[in-house]
Amino acid sequence: MLVFDVYNALMTSQPNDPSEVSDLGQRRISQQAADWFAKLRNGQVTEEERRHFQRWLAADPAHSKAFEEIQAFWDDSALSKGLKAIPLSSQGKRQSRFSSLHYRFAVPLIAASLILAAVILQPYLNCLQADYCTSVGESRSIQLADGSTITLNSQSAVKANFQGNTRQIHLLQGEVLFEVKRNTAQPFLVDAQFSQTRVLGTRFIVREDQHSDTITVINGVVAVSQNQQQPAILHVNDQLTVGEVTGRIQQVSATKASAWTSGHLVFDSANLGVVIKEISRYRNGTVIIKNSRLKALKVSGRFDIRNPDKALQALEQTLPIKMYRLTPWLVVIM
Repeated sequence: MLVFDVYNALMTSQPNDPSEVSDLGQRRISQQAADWFAKLRNGQVTEEERRHFQRWLAADPAHSKAFEEIQAFWDDSALSKGLKAIPLSSQGKRQSRFSSLHYRFAVPLIAASLILAAVILQPYLNCLQADYCTSVGESRSIQLADGSTITLNSQSAVKANFQGNTRQIHLLQGEVLFEVKRNTAQPFLVDAQFSQTRVLGTRFIVREDQHSDTITVINGVVAVSQNQQQPAILHVNDQLTVGEVTGRIQQVSATKASAWTSGHLVFDSANLGVVIKEISRYRNGTVIIKNSRLKALKVSGRFDIRNPDKALQALEQTLPIKMYRLTPWLVVIM
């Protein structure tokens, strides 16, 4: 079963305190704990095997510690989410007196799978509705009917409306750089999930996340409104986040904000959690930071998003972290 292979890959590769059991002994105990956990969870045990397990558990405090660790590992919500995103090895049907327990687990797992399928399929559904879209890791520039240019970041989709005197873009997902050809008689509108941006001629970025839109001005002036409220006026290097909670206008580096258009991400003392989230936009699969304290590590640097795995490797080489590449789609950071 994949989950136990995952556990062993992590637990048996970690350095141990010299005061504890030897590395070889710890690996053997971890393997034994994983084997017992798999057997007990599947219900394929006899009474004699149960007694054997109890004797093994009581024989050494390291045994109970290893078993508790694998129980905690199995209950890790972030890891469980990542594991659900990759296929598990097939298992034959097994009959046991614990079949009712299996049924209780099956219902929430089926529901979770349906939710996961909706999350995975949403980008493809948006792409079907869009006039222009990009896949994971792809960037694409398009010249519009009015001479303006849009550049779509990874996993982005837009729908265009240029009928009559209308110049309007609806951002369905992702992030887009707009280079708008000036036309004082015909404003250019960008509708996103939480905001509407209105310009005459300028260069700016609109990014749509799950709970907010972020607008960054590279040059010119834009007006950003929400729900027909009084618009906020943004100038060069201004950034505004509009959403369920709207922030204040902040001064940022437009050069850094638009670095993705040249194939890079630039960070200055950013939290590792933020950096991993950004790099993950450019690769298939899931990257999980299992130790939450590591998310606060500070990162500064320039990373090539055309090779996100190389970016991850650079982080591993410069930070006190260890990455476990369990499959091409699942990376765990500890």
